[in-house]
Amino acid sequence: MNNRKNNFMRRLKIGVPLAPYTTFKIGGPARYYFEPKTFSDFKTSISWALRKNIPYFILGGGSNILVHDSGYKGLVINTKKLNKLNVKGTIISAECGVTIDRLVDLSLKYGLSGIEFAAGLPGTVGGALFMNARAYDSTFSNIVDKVFAFKAENTCVMDIVLKKDNLRFSYKQSIFQGKRFYIFKVNISLAAGSKKKIQSAIDKNRKKRKEMGQYVFPNAGCIFKNDYRAGIPTGKIIEELGLKGKRIDNAEVYEEHANFIINRGNARAEDVYGLIRFIENEVKKKKGIILKREINLIGSWEELEKKQEN
Repeated sequence: MNNRKNNFMRRLKIGVPLAPYTTFKIGGPARYYFEPKTFSDFKTSISWALRKNIPYFILGGGSNILVHDSGYKGLVINTKKLNKLNVKGTIISAECGVTIDRLVDLSLKYGLSGIEFAAGLPGTVGGALFMNARAYDSTFSNIVDKVFAFKAENTCVMDIVLKKDNLRFSYKQSIFQGKRFYIFKVNISLAAGSKKKIQSAIDKNRKKRKEMGQYVFPNAGCIFKNDYRAGIPTGKIIEELGLKGKRIDNAEVYEEHANFIINRGNARAEDVYGLIRFIENEVKKKKGIILKREINLIGSWEELEKKQEN
């Protein structure tokens, strides 16, 4: 244990800028920053934060988040080096830091079908599972078999295995959003298929994302969830209000997809947040709809949030 702790302390970094690790390319520094390489590393980093009573955040591919301009006053655990993949039959075992596109490409190599819908999605397997990522009417909940994770209680970190039925999946939701459960590895259950058909579906989805301009400017994906009771996608609601192109400095409501906010260059988190609140207020005032955010705010946002509520 001492060797593990000493290794952790040697590799622990201070004051690391987070902008390069987010798809928005926005955000101040992490007070503490660590990149686990193994299962033990991951557990040790969480245990250290719990013992020191330091807040911590698990960072995957950096999509779906907006990091405060002042950064994060705790420990950021970046999972990018937890990236091992293994295939056994029709099951792919993927550590949480594996990028979604890498997982998709591996499924093609082995002729396994079921994850083509995710082609072109940003982020990592851990993040996709956390958010129950969806595209083209398919979700990660459809293909998850079991999850190997940690459960944090007080200063203890325990290994757990969660089967699909225990994951409490719903629209853009999972058990990991409400409890101190942290994903280490997931088993994805696919089906044998035609490589030609799998390749065709992957190419089609990647092409569609490219044509929609989703990779042209830094962004975090959809800012708001869809409210199916409204009968219309949130992007269309925002578009109907004429908010496409609305800017605060270098943050802009994207002309190609109104549920995206893009960073046109050196946008601040405060600018993006200002647009988020502006959209929320306009939609509530003119449509009577209260939008629910898909994006997560990381850092010290309490003062701004309280000010807006008042």
